[in-house]
Amino acid sequence: MSKTQTACCPSCGGRIPFKKFVQLNNFSVTNCGDCNARIEISNRTANAVIAAVSGVASAAAVVLGAYLGQKNYQSLLGGLFSGVVISTLIIVSICMYAYRHSKLNRIHLE
Repeated sequence: MSKTQTACCPSCGGRIPFKKFVQLNNFSVTNCGDCNARIEISNRTANAVIAAVSGVASAAAVVLGAYLGQKNYQSLLGGLFSGVVISTLIIVSICMYAYRHSKLNRIHLE
């Protein structure tokens, strides 16, 4: 598997934009911009695990940032802000990993 692989349409091989990919979840579909095929996430269990891990990690970063900011620097807002920044970086990095290693299915409508 190539390091630069991105999410592609299973029908035509066209690249799915990152913004469209991030909006996909286990209950939604998107359309390919090239061939208009309806596309969904292939491995829903892995997608649910990724969502759970990113949620727990980002929540822990916010809480830990607030705690450390209050305890060490007497600045709750500074700690919250740093926790939000770290949680944003965690979520974006997990989304980029999923974008590069995802499997998408085409929905066959009959």
